[in-house]
Amino acid sequence: MTTSGELRRHLGNLSSILWNYGATFAVPTLDRYGESDVGFAFAAELPGASLPKPPRLELTEVWTPERRGRYRLVEYAYDFIEYPLARRRAFHRHDPEHFAREFGVIVHEHCEEILGQPRCHHYYGLPVDAYEAIGRFMSSWGQPEPLGCATLRCMGEGA
Repeated sequence: MTTSGELRRHLGNLSSILWNYGATFAVPTLDRYGESDVGFAFAAELPGASLPKPPRLELTEVWTPERRGRYRLVEYAYDFIEYPLARRRAFHRHDPEHFAREFGVIVHEHCEEILGQPRCHHYYGLPVDAYEAIGRFMSSWGQPEPLGCATLRCMGEGA
Protein backbone atom coordinates (compact mmCIF):
# COMPACT_ATOMS: atom_id res chain seq x y z
CA MET A 1 0.00 0.00 0.00
CA THR A 2 1.06 3.53 -0.62
CA THR A 3 0.08 7.12 0.17
CA SER A 4 -1.03 9.80 -2.28
CA GLY A 5 2.35 11.52 -1.87
CA GLU A 6 4.13 8.29 -2.76
CA LEU A 7 1.86 7.92 -5.79
CA ARG A 8 2.84 11.40 -6.98
CA ARG A 9 6.53 10.52 -6.56
CA HIS A 10 5.95 7.22 -8.39
CA LEU A 11 4.40 9.10 -11.33
CA GLY A 12 7.29 11.59 -11.28
CA ASN A 13 9.83 8.75 -11.30
CA LEU A 14 8.13 7.07 -14.27
CA SER A 15 8.10 10.40 -16.10
CA SER A 16 11.81 10.94 -15.39
CA ILE A 17 12.70 7.48 -16.68
CA LEU A 18 10.81 8.05 -19.93
CA TRP A 19 12.25 11.56 -20.25
CA ASN A 20 15.75 10.05 -19.96
CA TYR A 21 14.94 7.75 -22.90
CA GLY A 22 14.10 10.86 -24.93
CA ALA A 23 10.34 10.37 -24.85
CA THR A 24 8.00 13.29 -25.39
CA PHE A 25 4.70 13.56 -23.55
CA ALA A 26 2.39 15.96 -21.77
CA VAL A 27 3.15 16.22 -18.07
CA PRO A 28 1.08 13.42 -16.50
CA THR A 29 -1.16 14.04 -13.51
CA LEU A 30 -2.62 11.96 -10.74
CA ASP A 31 -6.39 12.03 -11.32
CA ARG A 32 -9.56 10.87 -9.59
CA TYR A 33 -11.49 7.95 -11.06
CA GLY A 34 -15.02 7.58 -9.76
CA GLU A 35 -15.66 8.59 -6.17
CA SER A 36 -12.49 7.40 -4.48
CA ASP A 37 -10.02 5.77 -6.88
CA VAL A 38 -6.96 7.65 -8.12
CA GLY A 39 -4.57 6.97 -10.94
CA PHE A 40 -3.00 8.12 -14.14
CA ALA A 41 -3.04 7.43 -17.85
CA PHE A 42 -0.52 8.91 -20.23
CA ALA A 43 1.19 8.17 -23.50
CA ALA A 44 4.75 8.93 -24.54
CA GLU A 45 6.30 8.95 -27.99
CA LEU A 46 9.83 7.63 -28.26
CA PRO A 47 12.47 9.03 -30.59
CA GLY A 48 13.19 7.24 -33.83
CA ALA A 49 11.52 6.63 -37.14
CA SER A 50 8.30 8.58 -37.36
CA LEU A 51 6.84 6.59 -40.25
CA PRO A 52 4.25 5.28 -40.06
CA LYS A 53 4.19 6.71 -36.50
CA PRO A 54 6.79 6.98 -33.75
CA PRO A 55 7.05 4.19 -31.17
CA ARG A 56 4.52 4.75 -28.39
CA LEU A 57 4.44 3.72 -24.77
CA GLU A 58 1.24 3.99 -22.72
CA LEU A 59 1.05 3.65 -18.94
CA THR A 60 -2.16 3.44 -16.92
CA GLU A 61 -2.66 2.63 -13.25
CA VAL A 62 -5.74 2.75 -10.99
CA TRP A 63 -5.38 2.70 -7.22
CA THR A 64 -8.20 2.25 -4.72
CA PRO A 65 -8.30 3.37 -1.09
CA GLU A 66 -7.51 0.51 1.27
CA ARG A 67 -7.66 2.42 4.53
CA ARG A 68 -7.40 6.09 5.42
CA GLY A 69 -4.73 7.72 3.29
CA ARG A 70 -3.40 4.42 1.85
CA TYR A 71 -3.98 3.05 -1.65
CA ARG A 72 -3.66 -0.36 -3.31
CA LEU A 73 -3.03 -0.94 -7.04
CA VAL A 74 -6.09 -2.62 -8.60
CA GLU A 75 -5.62 -2.14 -12.36
CA TYR A 76 -2.81 -1.47 -14.79
CA ALA A 77 -2.16 -1.39 -18.50
CA TYR A 78 1.37 -0.99 -19.78
CA ASP A 79 1.51 -0.99 -23.59
CA PHE A 80 4.33 -0.60 -26.09
CA ILE A 81 3.42 -0.18 -29.74
CA GLU A 82 6.46 -0.05 -31.97
CA TYR A 83 4.92 1.29 -35.17
CA PRO A 84 8.19 1.41 -37.19
CA LEU A 85 8.62 -2.36 -36.64
CA ALA A 86 4.82 -2.98 -36.68
CA ARG A 87 4.58 -4.87 -33.38
CA ARG A 88 3.08 -4.65 -29.88
CA ARG A 89 3.80 -5.90 -26.36
CA ALA A 90 1.60 -5.23 -23.31
CA PHE A 91 1.05 -6.22 -19.69
CA HIS A 92 -2.45 -5.84 -18.25
CA ARG A 93 -4.40 -6.24 -15.05
CA HIS A 94 -8.09 -5.40 -15.44
CA ASP A 95 -11.44 -7.19 -15.17
CA PRO A 96 -10.06 -9.46 -12.43
CA GLU A 97 -13.34 -11.30 -11.84
CA HIS A 98 -13.56 -12.35 -15.51
CA PHE A 99 -9.94 -13.47 -15.80
CA ALA A 100 -10.02 -15.26 -12.42
CA ARG A 101 -13.24 -17.09 -13.30
CA GLU A 102 -12.27 -18.02 -16.86
CA PHE A 103 -8.52 -18.59 -16.56
CA GLY A 104 -7.59 -18.67 -12.87
CA VAL A 105 -5.41 -15.53 -13.18
CA ILE A 106 -5.88 -11.79 -12.77
CA VAL A 107 -3.10 -10.60 -15.10
CA HIS A 108 -2.41 -11.26 -18.75
CA GLU A 109 -0.14 -10.20 -21.57
CA HIS A 110 -0.49 -9.19 -25.20
CA CYS A 111 2.11 -9.87 -27.85
CA GLU A 112 1.92 -9.19 -31.58
CA GLU A 113 4.91 -9.91 -33.78
CA ILE A 114 2.83 -8.36 -36.57
CA LEU A 115 0.79 -5.41 -35.34
CA GLY A 116 -2.92 -6.07 -35.67
CA GLN A 117 -2.45 -9.79 -36.30
CA PRO A 118 -2.18 -11.45 -32.88
CA ARG A 119 -1.63 -15.21 -32.88
CA CYS A 120 -3.52 -15.17 -29.55
CA HIS A 121 -5.56 -12.40 -27.93
CA HIS A 122 -4.39 -12.99 -24.35
CA TYR A 123 -1.37 -14.79 -22.92
CA TYR A 124 -0.75 -16.03 -19.40
CA GLY A 125 1.71 -13.84 -17.57
CA LEU A 126 2.98 -12.81 -14.18
CA PRO A 127 2.32 -9.51 -12.43
CA VAL A 128 4.75 -6.74 -13.35
CA ASP A 129 5.14 -3.19 -12.13
CA ALA A 130 5.57 -0.16 -14.36
CA TYR A 131 9.35 -0.14 -13.90
CA GLU A 132 9.73 -3.75 -15.03
CA ALA A 133 7.38 -3.13 -17.96
CA ILE A 134 9.38 -0.11 -19.12
CA GLY A 135 12.61 -2.11 -18.78
CA ARG A 136 11.23 -4.95 -20.86
CA PHE A 137 9.85 -2.60 -23.51
CA MET A 138 13.10 -0.66 -23.78
CA SER A 139 15.18 -3.84 -24.10
CA SER A 140 13.29 -4.75 -27.28
CA TRP A 141 12.90 -1.22 -28.66
CA GLY A 142 14.46 -0.97 -32.10
CA GLN A 143 15.86 -4.50 -31.97
CA PRO A 144 15.16 -6.55 -35.11
CA GLU A 145 14.76 -9.84 -33.21
CA PRO A 146 11.22 -11.18 -32.63
CA LEU A 147 9.48 -10.20 -29.40
CA GLY A 148 9.15 -13.85 -28.41
CA CYS A 149 5.38 -14.24 -28.70
CA ALA A 150 5.80 -17.87 -29.78
CA THR A 151 7.25 -18.73 -26.37
CA LEU A 152 4.19 -17.42 -24.49
CA ARG A 153 1.26 -19.63 -23.45
CA CYS A 154 -2.06 -18.66 -25.01
CA MET A 155 -5.11 -18.43 -22.75
CA GLY A 156 -7.22 -20.18 -25.39
CA GLU A 157 -9.33 -19.42 -28.41
CA GLY A 158 -11.35 -16.25 -28.13
CA ALA A 159 -9.52 -15.26 -24.96
